[in-house]
Amino acid sequence: MTTDLRSSVSVELGWTWRDRVGTSLITDSNRLPFARDLGDGHDANQADVVWHADDQSLAAGESITLYLGALAQSLFGDTITLQLARVKAILIVNRSAAGDGYLVVGGAGINEWCAPFGMLGDTLKVMPDSPLLLASVRDGWEVGVDSEALRIAAAGGPVLFDVAILGTSQSGSGDSSSGEPSSSSGS
Repeated sequence: MTTDLRSSVSVELGWTWRDRVGTSLITDSNRLPFARDLGDGHDANQADVVWHADDQSLAAGESITLYLGALAQSLFGDTITLQLARVKAILIVNRSAAGDGYLVVGGAGINEWCAPFGMLGDTLKVMPDSPLLLASVRDGWEVGVDSEALRIAAAGGPVLFDVAILGTSQSGSGDSSSGEPSSSSGS
């Protein structure tokens, strides 16, 4: 299978802050944007693999573990297994309403992937009606056989969420692995 992936990572935080000083209205209206387009490939500022799952639900206390070296995805009428060598970005959106549960990301234990978290056992919370974007678009974070498990758990109540992971199937231009996704017939 020959594929071509064009991707982008963008985020923006905007604000308008107003204050009245005497008879004057002072406004601070600004934004902090970041946007980067990534070409197809496995080098700096490139990606060749994307995995996503929408409408995922977990009951309170329930968890799933994503094995970044073997992510099944339905694509173009087949089910393929994506093998990530590096992760360039992860977006998790907790679509649960306020007062529902939150997600705890990380802390898988065995074969734990902790590259963006800092240390084994570190976790991040994704609160209701909120996103979490982790990105290293230039070089990405390495995924290895002994560091590929990403745990996502629900705490405090049920959670409905979406997740997308962007990365590369090879470590870089010096990597000799094939990088081709394996496929199986979809029914």
